[in-house]
Amino acid sequence: MALFDRLKRMLISEEKRKTSEHPAAKQSAGGQGALPAAGRQRKAAQSGRQVRLSRLTPREHDLYLLLLEGFTLKEAAKQLSIKYSTANSHMSGIYKKLGVNSRAELIINYRGINGEKTQAP
Repeated sequence: MALFDRLKRMLISEEKRKTSEHPAAKQSAGGQGALPAAGRQRKAAQSGRQVRLSRLTPREHDLYLLLLEGFTLKEAAKQLSIKYSTANSHMSGIYKKLGVNSRAELIINYRGINGEKTQAP
């Protein structure tokens, strides 16, 4: 789970960097207005992720949840009682539909969506 913690820290630092570069974040008078803009952006991004998640088939969604929990593809295939090659095909579909290229990117962008469990920092 150290990988997830590291990925989470990377995501947080990236979000802070993006927020600090955003023009609203540089607003004077104590930074009033920066948080609402950042909050709207975050909400819009989450809404887009929700839409992409709704495109997954039920079986892809099952695999998606196991991958977020940290299962290897082989373990997830066994858990779902499917062949490894089938799980691999589902994973390819997940990556394509969600617009990610790696497991790390999947976890960074989708962990915590829809109330899935997340680890405390």
